[in-house]
Amino acid sequence: MGLTLDRGRYYFVLNVPKELFGKVVGRNGQPVRQIRQALKTADRSVAKRKAFALEELKRAEWQLLRLGEDALAYQKYEAAKQISESHGFEYIPSDVLLQRSFQDNLPRLKAAAGRENNPPPPEVANAILGGVDVALPPLRIVLSEYIALTKTKHIRKSDRQRHLWQLPRERAVTNFERAVPKRSAVGIDKITRDDALKFRDWWGQRIQTGETRAETANKDFGHLSQLHREWCELKGHTGLENPFAKLRFDKAIDPLVTRPPFSRAWIQSKLLGQGALDGLNAEAADALLVMVNTGLRPSEILSCPLDDFCLDQDIPFIRVAAHGRELKQRHTARDIPLLGTSLAAAKRIVARGGITRYLHKANTWSSLVNKYLENNGLKETPAHTAYSLRHYVEDALLAAGVDDRIRADILGHKYARPVYGSGGGLKMRNDALNKIKL
Repeated sequence: MGLTLDRGRYYFVLNVPKELFGKVVGRNGQPVRQIRQALKTADRSVAKRKAFALEELKRAEWQLLRLGEDALAYQKYEAAKQISESHGFEYIPSDVLLQRSFQDNLPRLKAAAGRENNPPPPEVANAILGGVDVALPPLRIVLSEYIALTKTKHIRKSDRQRHLWQLPRERAVTNFERAVPKRSAVGIDKITRDDALKFRDWWGQRIQTGETRAETANKDFGHLSQLHREWCELKGHTGLENPFAKLRFDKAIDPLVTRPPFSRAWIQSKLLGQGALDGLNAEAADALLVMVNTGLRPSEILSCPLDDFCLDQDIPFIRVAAHGRELKQRHTARDIPLLGTSLAAAKRIVARGGITRYLHKANTWSSLVNKYLENNGLKETPAHTAYSLRHYVEDALLAAGVDDRIRADILGHKYARPVYGSGGGLKMRNDALNKIKL
């Protein structure tokens, strides 16, 4: 945007983009490379305000010119809305305008006609008069709008958690576009049940060949169904049928996959064996060892600030709290006693200044540790992972006869019965973990 002062009066000046040379014309009907318009003021602040409004208007007009015939219907509609609003009119489709009185439409007609010696481009007049069909956005733009519309739901998530929430939804849209490419650019209202069934068939073929699992496909169906339903509710398009509803495969067709627990003997002889973890960096190794006697999730350990390693208490413990991230469930917030191997590892973490390298990076940690376990013969079976330590703690507590309420408190599980009191607090958790400590 440019302002120029000429004989005490301000003028608005804006260069025409190269790709629009020949399409933008002046008052004489000839193409121009620069537009210049009197702002009819000597006050610079007033001139800047007028120039800003003019620039918004011109850029909206040029966007419609730039789109051309090959543009998406939604892009044309959005540009037409912006132009109409920039001229001071709500965008109203032409068939609705035709039902209104001539007197009501007169201001629009005058704006669309322009001045005798300087009529607006046909695209601009068409926008003011509602000549562009109303169009809903395609699925990918719906996703972008949905993310923006629901951002307050994710205030408690860390940046990493927001990324991980967004990623599978983007993947679901990408998979749909890959499976049904002809629908990637059409409005969401043009996606039919047949399109959704083609998407389901695309997944079905991959499941049959063993390339993927029904559970994976069902996640895509769930994400797209939720996206369609909630976007329509927020935007007021509640009359649209949801083509992605009830597409799910029966999960029973998937082979059963479970994470087995490590045996106590394996942990003692292998994971805690002399030099077993020497090839891991100290922070990664100690985080793994904290799991041994606590059953904590890796993300719970790796999100703890230094202050939540409470080692100077009568019963040393680690505090699981939100700390800039969203907890899996409210009941996962808890204090877990530290004993034996886990206490020694926590002391080393604190001595180094806390978790730094893998702070809020549980996935990175898991990839590294699981690869290390595999490469060094530390997996009891191919199905075992670092997370199997959590299952070991759960099984060990059960075998030791620990009350189910206390087990739930230690592991951060939801307790199915009505909850009264503290469940015994830190001391009873400490007594329970003391029965299984290594």
